[in-house]
Formats: sequence, C-alpha cells, structure tokens
Amino acid sequence: MQSKMALLFLAVFVIVLTTRDNCDAEQKVAIIFNENDPRIAFAVGDIKRALADAGYAVEGTRADLKIVFEIFRTGMGPQAFRIRREGDNVIRIVGGDSLGAMYGGLELAEMVTLGGDLLGVPEKARKPYIFRRGLKFNIPLDARSPSYDDTGTAAQKNIPVMWDFDFWQEFLDTLARNRYNVLTLWTKHPYPGWLKLQKYPEIGYDDVCVLKDEVTTTSNRQWDGMDMYDGDNFKVVKKISLDEKIAFWQKVFQLADDRGIEVYIFHWNIFTFGAKGKYGIDDRPDNEKTIEYMRYCIGEFLKTYPQVDGIGVTAGEHVDRQRVKNVGGIEQWLWRTYGQGVMDAKRANPKRELRFIFRQHQANLSKIVDAFKDFDGPFNTGHKYARARLYSTTTSPYLDIEYREDLERHKVPCWLNLRNDDLFVFRWGDADYVREFLQNVPRDLMRFEAGFYMGPDGFVWGREFISKDTDLSGELEISKHWYRFMLWGRLAYDLFLTNDFFEKRLKNRFPQAEPALLYDTWAAASQIVPQVNRFFFRVNDFQFSPEGCIYNQGFLSVEQFFQHPPLRGSGILSIQEYASSIIKEEASDGITPMEVSDNLDRLAEKALNGVKVLRRNSDTNKELAATLTDIESMAYLGRYYADKIRGAAELAVFRADPRRKEHQASAVRHLSNAVKEWEAYARVATSQYRPQLFSRTHYMNWEKLLDNVKEEVETIRTSVNSDENNTQ
Repeated sequence: MQSKMALLFLAVFVIVLTTRDNCDAEQKVAIIFNENDPRIAFAVGDIKRALADAGYAVEGTRADLKIVFEIFRTGMGPQAFRIRREGDNVIRIVGGDSLGAMYGGLELAEMVTLGGDLLGVPEKARKPYIFRRGLKFNIPLDARSPSYDDTGTAAQKNIPVMWDFDFWQEFLDTLARNRYNVLTLWTKHPYPGWLKLQKYPEIGYDDVCVLKDEVTTTSNRQWDGMDMYDGDNFKVVKKISLDEKIAFWQKVFQLADDRGIEVYIFHWNIFTFGAKGKYGIDDRPDNEKTIEYMRYCIGEFLKTYPQVDGIGVTAGEHVDRQRVKNVGGIEQWLWRTYGQGVMDAKRANPKRELRFIFRQHQANLSKIVDAFKDFDGPFNTGHKYARARLYSTTTSPYLDIEYREDLERHKVPCWLNLRNDDLFVFRWGDADYVREFLQNVPRDLMRFEAGFYMGPDGFVWGREFISKDTDLSGELEISKHWYRFMLWGRLAYDLFLTNDFFEKRLKNRFPQAEPALLYDTWAAASQIVPQVNRFFFRVNDFQFSPEGCIYNQGFLSVEQFFQHPPLRGSGILSIQEYASSIIKEEASDGITPMEVSDNLDRLAEKALNGVKVLRRNSDTNKELAATLTDIESMAYLGRYYADKIRGAAELAVFRADPRRKEHQASAVRHLSNAVKEWEAYARVATSQYRPQLFSRTHYMNWEKLLDNVKEEVETIRTSVNSDENNTQ
C-alpha cells in the first residue's frame, strides 16, 4: 500500500512540475520602463533576450508577470540598484539613478540567463565598491596622430578599426555589461584630424592614413621629423571628410553616454602633429603661439563633442625641461594650455561639468595644485599604481612610497593607473587575484570620486589579428579576453561576487566543460606570470614582456636575472642573496629562488593536468579549445621560467665560489631543461598564433626566440668550461 501511495505521489509531483514548466514557458511578461532613457532601454534589450531564451513571452502591459523600472534617488545613491519582489507577479528594479537602474536590469537579465526561472530570482541590492571603473585605451587614430607608441602590430592593424562603428558598438556594450563606466582615450595630438580649427584653417586633414613603410624595432615612436602632410609617407585606408569624422565621433561619444560611460581624453606632452611649422607653431614650451594654439584646440574639441567628460594630461614625455622654466614650469604650461582650454569650454556652457585629471608622472603635486588653483570643476590627480606590472602583486607598495604623503596633504582625489604590460596574448583568469587586488587598493585616496583606468602602453585592445583560426581572427580583444575584463569590471562594482558566480558564467559560456575544474585550471595557469613578475620585477613597460622573455633590446638572457632584484616586499631572495646563504651555509630568511621555481612547477602541473581532463571529457568548441591551448601555453612558460630561475641560482653560487663545480653542472642541466620547456611552449603557442611586434619591447616570435634560448645554454656552458680551464 505504501509503495502504491509513493508511486501515486511521484506521478502527481511529475504532473505538477510538468504543468508548471509548461505554464512558465507560456507566461507573458510586461516590462514597464521609460522608453526615452537609453540606459534602461539597453538593459531591457538584454532582459528580453534572456526571457525569450528561458521560454517567456514579452508582451504589453497585459501580462501574467511585470518587470517595473523606477528611479528613487533618496537613500540609494548613484549607480546603486535594488531588485525587489512584490507579491507573486511583480519584480521592481529601483535605481538610484538611470545608470543604477541599467545595472539592475542587466543583473536581472543575467540571473535569468544563469538560472532560467524569472520567478526564482532573488532580491538583491548593490552599490559600487569603486565609484569609477575604467579602461586605459591608447588609441591609434591615424599614422598622422599616433598614440604613445604605435610601433607595434596591434596599433598599426587597428588604425582602420578605430573608424568602424560596429567595433565601438560591441566594445561599449561589453564595457557596460561588465560595469565599466569610464573610458580613457590616450593620444598625443589628434586635433587636426578630429575637429575643424576655424582660427587655423590650414591645419586639418581628411581621410585616415597608415604608414607606407613597415614599422620595426628601429622606428621612431615620436615620428620626429616626419612631415604629416607629405603623401609619400602615408597611404589612405579610409576616405572620409573632416565633417564626416566629426559626425562619426559624436555618434561614438553619444553611444558611450547612452551606456553610462564617461569619456576622458588623455595626452602626453609636448606634441603638435599636423600643426608644427604652421602659424609659428612648434614644440617649444615657451612659444606663445604654441600655447595659444594648444588652448584653442582643447576648447574647440570640448565644444565640438559635448559628450566628453574631461581632459587628462601627462606632464612631459617630449618637453624641453629648460625652456619650460621660462613659463613657470610644466605645471603652469599645462594650466595655460589644457587647463585654460577646458575653462574656455566651461565659459561657453557654464552648467557643464568637466573633470581635469593631472597625472603625478614627472610633476609635483604642490606645483600642480598651485597652477590649477582657479580651475572650476572636479580636479583629480593620478598615479601609476602598480607601475607597469598589474599582474605581479595584490599589494603594490609604490603609491604609499611615492605619493601618499602628498595626497593626504593636498586632499586631491587620486585615480589609479593600473598598467598591464604583462599579458597581451594569452587568456587570463584568476578571480581570487583580482578580488584581493581590489580589496587592497587605497579607496581612501580616491575620496569617493576617482577610480581606476586599466590598460597597457604597449598594446591596443582593438581587434585581434594574430589568431591562425579564421573564425577567431578579427574578434574584439575584450571578447577574446572576456573573462579577464569581466573579472575586473564586475568585482570592482560588486566585490561580494563569489567564485560560484564565476563558475556559473564559465558554465554558461562553455556548457560542455566542468566549470569547477575549468575555474581551478585557468586560475592555476594565471598565477604563473604574477609569480615570475615578483621574482624578476621590472617597473617599466619596455623592460620586460613575460610572454616572450623579451625587453626592448630583444631576448632577456639569464645574465639579466643577476642584475635586478625581486619585487620590493615580496619576501623573495635575490639570486645574490641566495648564493650568499648557500656559500655561508646559513638558513635563508625569505623565499628562495628554488622555492619560486617549485611553485611555478606546481602551478604548471595543475594547469596541464586540468587541460588534459577537460579535453578528454569535453566536446570542445573553438573558443574553449583556444582557451585550453592558452592555458597549456602558460603552463609550459611557467616550466621554462622555473628551470631558468634554477639555472640562474646555481650559476650564481658557482660564480661566487668557483670551487663548487657541482653547481656549475647543475646550472647547465637546468638551462638545458629550459630549452625543452621552451620548445614545448613554442610548439603550443605557435599552433594558434602568428608572430607580432610589441610596441614597447620586441618581436614576439616563439620559434625564433628558441634560438636565443639554445644560445643561452651554450654561452653558459662555454663560460663554465673557460672558467674551469683558467682554474687549472
């Protein structure tokens, strides 16, 4: 009898579930919102797609369920949202402003996508952890108006892309979904090709051009001496008038505003591309005609593009430090040009708020504050927080050492320039690293106003051009590296996101892969470059590209590992310190190079084992297959560095005491093993990528670099034999 009752109960339960599923699939949903608000409308588009995928029908106001958007500023604050349930048939999204409502709508769409059941979405309330979250984008607009360094493959290939609205549509939509609300565009002097200069009618050009000659490691990144109007230097890749250019960028900047993304234009100084030699204009900082021209450009630019939110400056990359003293210093020069230009735009529209960001780099904060004491509007500064090594440590010491005292004295809100000049090629993903990094940033110095902008100087996050797979070549870099950009943006907005959430995102992206294993495997491989950076820490971009073991002079041999210490505060012993402890037979007070190598090998093994299982158990699509190949590549790179570091450490012991010949043999053995690991690394990496030139370092060509890796062993072996002969 009990058995029959159990079967009857099970049958009824199945019927109820089936009926509910069918009802859910047929349920109609009405979305009530202000259709004139483009930010909320964008979120509603995502909600409609998520509901359709989950089997719901979106109808008018007559529906079974309602999703209602509302703005309620009191007690919530900007960018905040609350998702609230009202009875069984109403979900209300309340935003502290339209941007908060947009984020709430995107959150709801995501919950439906990951869970499938609108009725099951939980209530949620969030506000931003970091108020402004942005990207640093060195923009290669034209060969005649280069960014900081356009002498790389990515910059040259992406010049036409910058004039493709489809690129900006996908790019800005993706930023918004990942909760970025700032885009900083970095350039030198784009104004002759970006607006009409009525006061200087001979300055300006149509079309978009690239260089006729191929860029190489010997190309002058400043384009010094090049005539910007000489057609022999350039070739046109897009025919477009200056009026059409202006219309294009007004449309791009308006789209950014519609996605809640503030736009800031950053500059290096002093550059006058396209104007030099006309109207008495040159690069001399004490030239009054240049000062007048620069001020005019900034004012007219901001009037032409009312969607732009402010200007950022760097105090000098190309400035005559002696001549600038004639105008009171670089800080005063920047006030008279960029600062007064912004004020001119403010005078034209007094209600407009324009922010000014004056970077600390090559400037003095006291002089900055004094020069800009009459600036009318939000005034911030910025610091290269992790130097050029975002992927090194989660507790960067440099701001506290270099700038905190000045910031606390002057109370100027500070932006963090999160410079990634470490990882350009391989897909990276370690949520714990990002979360810990963001937990440690000095929010007190941002003063609830500033934030961060993240990006490189040696690369352009445009479209990808090195994939050998025709289906993947040409995709947006932020789409290829979707996981990395999602981690930084989402955690910077909501630090409470758990690893379970990211596993759900991985499962949604790659349903054929076991999400927990993919999460752990990817994280292990992603810890390799930060570990290498902590051991071999170089503050500047041109000094190290970990993916190729290269710098601006080419391959970094083992000899360089003798010259530079580990990251300050990392607790890692330098090679010299390690060698001294071995010779003195003293206990090591710190992490030894051998322990660093062992950790790299453990991470590599975990990553390789995970890739093996994921490939065996998954029917991989092209993107997942490419992701696993990237993880495998990083694992072999880790093994290479592990053996290279061991070889360097053993060589240091031998050189400190040539009698210890066992260490010389060990050094050669480890470096020989490093050759084998590089061979594996090159084989895997080149299976899906073509070589390229990095702007700030050198050629990334794994197969050619293998010759350097082999030569390194022979050089050490020869020097060891020579040392042995000399001691006999």
